[in-house]
Amino acid sequence: MLHTPHTPTAPSNVSIRTLNAVGTVGALLALAVLGASILLRLTSEIATDGTVHSTLAPELENTVRMVHRLAASSVGLMALLVTVLGWMQRRVVPHAVGAIMWLVAATVLLAAIGPLTPGYRYNTVTIANVVAGTVLLGACWWLHEALNWGPPSSQAAAHPLLRMTLTALVLHVALGAAASALEMRGTHWVAFVHTGTGMLLALLLGSILWDRRSHAKLTGVVRAMTVLLVLQLLLGMVSLWVAGRPVGLGFVHAMVSPLLAGGLVSIAVRENATDSHNRLEG
Repeated sequence: MLHTPHTPTAPSNVSIRTLNAVGTVGALLALAVLGASILLRLTSEIATDGTVHSTLAPELENTVRMVHRLAASSVGLMALLVTVLGWMQRRVVPHAVGAIMWLVAATVLLAAIGPLTPGYRYNTVTIANVVAGTVLLGACWWLHEALNWGPPSSQAAAHPLLRMTLTALVLHVALGAAASALEMRGTHWVAFVHTGTGMLLALLLGSILWDRRSHAKLTGVVRAMTVLLVLQLLLGMVSLWVAGRPVGLGFVHAMVSPLLAGGLVSIAVRENATDSHNRLEG
């Protein structure tokens, strides 16, 4: 859509496109923050004296930490930008306000607990870090999808199973983070609870995907999520058979969950969108 510089709607258009870009880039940055955080945790060992040692080569560890710092700092700056632009455009794109609020809230929480994360002294902080990172990714992607697909129709139906599945996924992520944090200290029973809830979550996700397999707007999302779900199930089964837990296996397993969360967000936004023509014009 072309506007002259003097057109009154030009600033809104630029602001909305900026918000859309922030949603896309923010989701990638959130994934980078999660990935770096998860990799550092999986490659850390707690000695008997309570000190933490990394099994990564020093150069690689420093690189991962630098990626984490840069991505986290960028997310903080983008949250400030989103707050300003979101306030300015709250009447133009009211359907994006919820995503912005969750984005900012997750960023604030991550910033608040950031100083408490080194040394993995508090299991609750480790869990909150992973959950907030997942919520941040979902909120960023929600912002992107909402601005691309438009507001929900007036006849948009409530989907309690979809909401329950998304909530169950976040709780499952929290259990996974708890299992990882406790395993560092020799406690393993939470991992079995995490595995058990994974079975229930797989059934919920499978039901969501099966019900939407022929939905035109969701074809790509459903296919991608089906591949991710099958991969996650395979990784879960392999982790039960393999002695110990290889870092690569644990890392990929942990990274698939946020992607599934993003997929559920896409389903929720797209199936309730008024019409595909409401998408942000390029």
